[in-house]
Amino acid sequence: MASDAFGAPIFVRRHKQHVEEIVSVRDAIDFLIDWTDTRHDIFAETVLRACFDVQAGTKAVGVVRDAFVKFAKRAGVWEEPET
Repeated sequence: MASDAFGAPIFVRRHKQHVEEIVSVRDAIDFLIDWTDTRHDIFAETVLRACFDVQAGTKAVGVVRDAFVKFAKRAGVWEEPET
């Protein structure tokens, strides 16, 4: 089984005071399932399907990581990594 780990973590703000580190496709799936549970967001649902495609071996992890970053920025939950 291929690794589903992202090359670098993605930081997202789940709540006002809680920043979460997304380091793998599995983490992205968990976040997106929670996100789409309370919101109808076609872009998030598309990224979620792409995550499942990675698990099925039909998409590359890097493609999903890039899509998740775009989703997070569009949704306003992306956090700049601290340097």
